[in-house]
Amino acid sequence: MSQVQFEGTEKVTIKKVRFEGTDTLRAGYALCYNADFGTASEADADRAWRVEKPATGNLDNFAGVVAEKYDGKVGPVNIEILVPTKRGQKIKVWTDASVTVDSTQLYLTAGSFALTVSGGLQVAKAMQTVDRSSTNGTALALLTGSPVEAAKSGLAGGVGPSPLIWNDSLWNEVEADPSKGFRYWTDYLDTIDVTTADGYVITAATSGAIAPDVTEPGGVLLVDSAGNAVIDDGVNVQLTNCLFKPAAGTTIRFEARIKMLDTSASIGQFYVGLAGIDTTLIAAGVLDDVVDKAGFFRHAGSTADKMSSVTARTSAEDTTADVTTVADDTYINLGFVIDGLTSIKFYADGVLVETGTTTANIPNAVMALSYVSQVEQYSADTEMRIDWVRIIQEGSRAA
Repeated sequence: MSQVQFEGTEKVTIKKVRFEGTDTLRAGYALCYNADFGTASEADADRAWRVEKPATGNLDNFAGVVAEKYDGKVGPVNIEILVPTKRGQKIKVWTDASVTVDSTQLYLTAGSFALTVSGGLQVAKAMQTVDRSSTNGTALALLTGSPVEAAKSGLAGGVGPSPLIWNDSLWNEVEADPSKGFRYWTDYLDTIDVTTADGYVITAATSGAIAPDVTEPGGVLLVDSAGNAVIDDGVNVQLTNCLFKPAAGTTIRFEARIKMLDTSASIGQFYVGLAGIDTTLIAAGVLDDVVDKAGFFRHAGSTADKMSSVTARTSAEDTTADVTTVADDTYINLGFVIDGLTSIKFYADGVLVETGTTTANIPNAVMALSYVSQVEQYSADTEMRIDWVRIIQEGSRAA
């Protein structure tokens, strides 16, 4: 393989291969290695450079996309392809979809040279807004690692971190070099502080507490209103030594896998996300408008089985109702990405559900990991369980 710098582009990594089919190739066509070429028991080096159309048996062997100068070539033919790299490279890919810049995930699909928005394995993210659904064509995209590598970072709607939030993060880089940022990750397998100490501030109204859940494997934190008979009672929890601050040139990524009980309209009040230090994030049944926040919530006025999103800079608060559906005692991944002081994107089970772009509403003060589990009526109980949470701030450690 070699690297080539084209005018007006980034340096791209290319490889010379042999296309075995008889199709007329177009720039950006997706190709896979012919991994079963020859005799399986032999160490046949041809499997490293023979490519073919994506098919059910070879999707795990994504090779790359056809370079522009080979547009119109008819196979079988020797060509060059732009290959996936771990950090990604922005190139033109062939697609049959309507895509949105820095949002739409593109997938490799059996039986098609075109990357699409569902079905197979995720290999790229659109970096251009264009509609190719009527007439297929190219779109600029960030071509990422192989499907096998991508799958290790999770799948949308899976039990692990969501690709749209984490695929282009600096998670590993920050671990190796703290000057690039800082991160927090817990699977709740270690000791859980159940009193106000060691970072947690646990504020109970009448009753409410946190505890390890002893009924589930893998480590789960229980945030429990603890069964009370007073409206708006429960527990407000903040990890006050786990602080993140949006600023120009930084990116903050947050995601937690949670489940709640009870999410009916008349009972559950919940919050999960980041918030400024505040012992009453949902006071008198209403989300406060005092501290900076970014997260998901439901309060007294919420629709049954729905979660809303909030982004706030003190009292300049923007809430969007019912951005995602939830179900009692059912896990869901809730997360967001704060891009400097310009936008916040909210994700539910790895799917973009809301975007906020009003600068005045984007937080710019320090915020702590925060949970709330409260009741809205007498003689009720609410519970929130957190399987895991991960947060990273990329780009700055400055105050």
